[in-house]
Parts: sequence; C-alpha cells; structure tokens
Amino acid sequence: MPSVEELLRKVESLKPAVSPATGAQKRHQPLTLLWAIGRAAQGKPRLRRWESVYRELGRLIEEFGLEEDRPNPEFPVLWLYHHGLWDLPGHADVPAASGRSAQKWMKENDPDSGLQPWAYEIVTDREDIRARIVVRLLSAYFHGVDHNRLLSRVGLDAISPPASRREAVVERVIRDSLLADQIKRAHDFHCQICGDRLALHRGFYAEGAHIRPLGKPHNGPDEPGNLLCLCPNHHVLLDRGMIAIQADLTTTDTVSGASLGRLRVTENHEISQDHLDYHRQVIAKRS
Repeated sequence: MPSVEELLRKVESLKPAVSPATGAQKRHQPLTLLWAIGRAAQGKPRLRRWESVYRELGRLIEEFGLEEDRPNPEFPVLWLYHHGLWDLPGHADVPAASGRSAQKWMKENDPDSGLQPWAYEIVTDREDIRARIVVRLLSAYFHGVDHNRLLSRVGLDAISPPASRREAVVERVIRDSLLADQIKRAHDFHCQICGDRLALHRGFYAEGAHIRPLGKPHNGPDEPGNLLCLCPNHHVLLDRGMIAIQADLTTTDTVSGASLGRLRVTENHEISQDHLDYHRQVIAKRS
C-alpha cells in the first residue's frame, strides 16, 4: 500500500490548469480533494455516485473557484484518477481529463467516485496528515478566500469556541477558528516553541496563535502563514512580545536575549516572513 509520504508527494505535485486571464492556478483539483477529505473526516462513505459528486463539486467550484471558471467537475476527477489519487472502480477505459468526450463518458457511465482506498484510509485515520494536506491546499491555492467558510462548506468544521474579547492590558481577540484548528491538528497539538503537548481527559490541547494579531490595530489575517500551534504559556508570551521569532525561525527571549531554540515546523505549513517581520518590529519591540 502506498505510504503517507507518497500521499503527501502526490498532493504536492498537483498540476492545476492556469487561468489565461489572471495567471492564477485553477482550484478544481484542490477543491475536489478538500471535498473528499471532508467526507472522510465526517465518516461518510468513500464512494459516491457521479451524479451526486457532479452536483456537489459543481456548487463548490462555483462558490470558491476563480471568477471566470466553469464548474466542469469531470476534469479534476479524471485528472486525479490518472494521478493515482482517485478511484472509479470497475472501469478500465477511463479517458484523459479533457474534452467533451470525457464529460460524455462520465455522464454515460455514472461511476462510483472517491479517493483511492489507501488515501481514504490515511486521511481518515491520521488526523495530523489530513490537517497537513488541508493546510497545504489552502496555502497554495486559496489566496483571498475565506478559509473558515471553505472549511465549513467541505465539512471540516470541528467544534471551536466562538470569537470573544477579553480586557487585560490591551484588548485581544480570542478566536479559535476552523483554520486554527487545522493548524493545531497538523502539528498534532505540540507547541512549536517548546514541543509540549497538554493531555486532557479527552485528547490534547493547544492554541492557535496569530503572529500578527487579529483585530485593531494590527489587523492580521486569519491564514496559515500567520498561525502557529502553541501551548498557552508561549501563546501569551508571543502575544505580549516577550518572544521574538527571527527570520531563520530561531526564537529569542526579548528580555534576556537568550535563544529558546528553533521553531518546530512541519511540512506543508509555511510561516510567513512578512508576519514574522511585523511581529519583531511592532509587537516584540514594544515590549
């Protein structure tokens, strides 16, 4: 059976078509994968009849695709099939992912459709790998999209407390968004600064920390490159500027200047240098 590494490689090597108008990569393939991963996360059956897949993917592409995109969900499904990630069981004459003949073949055959069994098993059983793939897809293909709305639409909407505000020395937005939940799962709830993972009676606990804070006056975005998985202690210290993260990802105590080690990273979650620069220049300096 193919490995986790093979699944990650296949996700990294998607080849979406490029918009002739804007040069942006189209979102059909990543949306198809997010739809299937959401089904796995919800415990839904791996396979679904094409008529239903066509309808559901079409709505997703219309809502989250590029402005000029036509839905055409046949093409990402067929491309992912030939890429080794998609299953159309019982069919050996599967056409290439282009042209009206491909659309006609899908309509006439109405095949069962879904992730390959080995890929479905991994994203069902390995919450951390599932989250790493989700974070990778969001970071690479969905700039300018409301990630939390997209996660909710594909069924990756684990229960999180609503946004609230707390008065301390400064007003701070406390928000554990659906995206922050994916970041924590991608790191398996280990703090990226100290490596600790807090064990509770039911699972583990960590916090999604924004490098450039949400809300006024910083107005940081809720996007993967602006999020870290931290324990509560290091979350507070980062927010108050007691910790700075250098360009090489080494962490520093801003009072003593002592090194706290290098930020722990995981594949598929890239930290924004722009947000790190902002934190050092505005949050950490102010401390």
